[in-house]
Amino acid sequence: MRDIPIGQSDPDRNGVAHEDAPAAGPGNYGIAVVVTVRDDREQLAELLQALAAQTHPPDEVIVVDGGSTDGTPELLAEEGARGSLPLRAIDAPGANISAGRNIGVDASSCERIALTDAGCRPQPAWLASITAGLDEADFVGGTYRVDARTPFERCLAVALYPSPEEIGDTNTMITISHRLFGRAFEVGLTTGRSMGFTRAAWALAGGFREDLFAGEDVNFSSTIVSSGLRTQLVPGAEVAWRPRATWRANAVMYRTYARGDVRRGRRVRHLVRALGWTGAPAVAIAGPTAARVVVGVGVAAYVSLPGARAVRVGLRLREWWRLPLMVAMKDIAQCVGAAEGVGDALRGRPQPPPTRR
Repeated sequence: MRDIPIGQSDPDRNGVAHEDAPAAGPGNYGIAVVVTVRDDREQLAELLQALAAQTHPPDEVIVVDGGSTDGTPELLAEEGARGSLPLRAIDAPGANISAGRNIGVDASSCERIALTDAGCRPQPAWLASITAGLDEADFVGGTYRVDARTPFERCLAVALYPSPEEIGDTNTMITISHRLFGRAFEVGLTTGRSMGFTRAAWALAGGFREDLFAGEDVNFSSTIVSSGLRTQLVPGAEVAWRPRATWRANAVMYRTYARGDVRRGRRVRHLVRALGWTGAPAVAIAGPTAARVVVGVGVAAYVSLPGARAVRVGLRLREWWRLPLMVAMKDIAQCVGAAEGVGDALRGRPQPPPTRR
């Protein structure tokens, strides 16, 4: 691992120049943005532009590169020379997402840290909202909005992801659906797309678990919440995020997340899901009439929120066929991933490095 301050030359990186970075270590009560990358040049470029446009400028932007070969180091050098951000690059070949985040937090000179990912575009008030939240809390969970640009992506947003518009909504159907089936923003389920915390909170949580295949960000969030520290959901800390563009890529993502999820003790929800997908079809085909009615009601309840959202956003009727298939794709992929994760644990097999988000 090498810390490459932007403006100093690094002979091992083709003479790319970098600027001087602030000294690492606690004590600075500014806020740093930490990002991990590996072969994310185009998405990182969008992120850096969005960070440069923040109404509350970051005191540091630390990018930990896990070994990019797509021109990401050259992009960082170009952005550093431009001087629009207090940018600092850390070269850490082979580091996974968790390790990269821990490296970046540890290297920061700030007491407050904000996280986001390449591929996200923070809204202009994103960092200001996180900073204000950290005036009152030790950890803040931000939100993300699916940047849907195709019919397929619009269906994904409606069927599978939380909606910022539903935060604080007291509608009974929405409340019940959130409680039973998820699809809501909760501070204990905050992802690395948008979160903020103090250095002390990070240390108390033991940092990000570097042994997890995936889900290390939600594990960190839930650990903070269970520790009793002050936490807060901050809807204004919003980033735009574009989902994967194909059925296969989304299935692989959910399978990967579930494979890591079960390694942090969250097995009951996956067991319930698996029982639902094996038991419900059997009852629907061969069960008594009353049981089939119950299954039908359960299925209707399961897809009711995506349906209500589709109406609200004006999704064209010819696109609706995707919604139940997307729900099924997600659940089945998670069942497969959870089974793989249990198998990993039983064999004592270390998890492979997480794939990029």
